[in-house]
Amino acid sequence: MVSENHAARRQVWGAYWASGRLHSCTNAPDRNYEGAVGDFWDGFFAVTRNGARILDLATGNGALPLRVHRTLEGRARVDAIDLAALSPAWYEPARHTEIRFHAGIGMEELPFEDAMFDEVVSQFGFEYADRPRALSEALRVAAPGARLAFVMHHAESVLVNVGHEELEHHAWLGSDAGLLPAALAIVPCLAAIRAGSAPSSAAFAARERYNRAMDELARRASVSKAPDLLLEAREHVHRIIAATGQDASSATAALGRYIRDLEGSRVRTREMVDHALTVSELHSLTEACQRLRPGMRITSAELRQAEGVVAWSWVAGAASAADQTG
Repeated sequence: MVSENHAARRQVWGAYWASGRLHSCTNAPDRNYEGAVGDFWDGFFAVTRNGARILDLATGNGALPLRVHRTLEGRARVDAIDLAALSPAWYEPARHTEIRFHAGIGMEELPFEDAMFDEVVSQFGFEYADRPRALSEALRVAAPGARLAFVMHHAESVLVNVGHEELEHHAWLGSDAGLLPAALAIVPCLAAIRAGSAPSSAAFAARERYNRAMDELARRASVSKAPDLLLEAREHVHRIIAATGQDASSATAALGRYIRDLEGSRVRTREMVDHALTVSELHSLTEACQRLRPGMRITSAELRQAEGVVAWSWVAGAASAADQTG
C-alpha cells in the first residue's frame, strides 16, 4: 500500500509533470539539461553498447529516455519508472518503440527480474529515494558488469542555493504581511466598489495593506539573488486583481488556484533542498555500493559550469567502464 507521504508526493509531482516540464529543477527553464549535466550524459551514453537495456529511475517526463533516443537512435531499450503519474508530451509510442514508461513505481521496490539491465541511470531523482533500499534494488536488477550513473542534487549547488532563498520567498508571500493574504483581502472590496458601493474604511485598509505588500515585494526582489518567484507572483496577482469585476468569486477562485500552485512549488523546492547530497552523504552512498557489490569501480565528481556547481555525478561499474566515462 502506498503511504500517505508517498501519495502526497505522487500528487504533487504528478501535477508538476502534467505541466509538461522535462525535469525536477523547479527554478530553471527547460533546456533538456544543457551544460555540464548534458555533457556528462553525452559522455556516458557515448559508450553504451548497441542493444543495451537501460533502466531510468525517477524519470519524471523522460528527459533521459529522450536523450537516449536522440543519441542512440533506438539502438538501446529503456524502461523508465516514476512514483508519479507521467505526462511526456514528446512521447509517441509508435515512434519511440524502444521506450516503456512505468508510472506509480518507487525506486525502493522495482518490478523487474534480477540482473536484467546493462545500465541503471537517474537524473535528479535517485536522491529523493530511501537511498539504501533504492541502491540495493538498483544493484539487484543490474547485470554483472553493468554501469550505474546518477546525477544528483548537490547540497551547495547553485540550484539548491536558489531553493533556500525561494523557500524564504514562499514563507513571506503567505505570511500575514505577505502579498497573498493582502490580495485575498482586497478582492471583495474592489468587487463591491465596482458594483457601485462607496469605498468603506475596510476597503481603504485593504488597499493600504495591498500597497504595503507590493512595496515590500519590490524591496525584497531588489536585494534578492533569486527574485524570479517574487516577480512572477507580483505579475500574476496583479493581473488577477486588475481583472476583478463586480463579483469577487472569479478573482477569489483564481487566487486560490494560484496559491495551491505555489504550495506545490514550495513542496517540490523543499524536497530538493532536503534531499540534496552533502559530501559525507555522497561518500556514504559509495561505501554502501562497495559493501553490496565489492569490486566495483566508483567515481564521483562535481559538475560545474559558468554559474558554479550544478550537481554531483556518480558512476559505478567495472573498472574499464568507469574509466571510459571519466
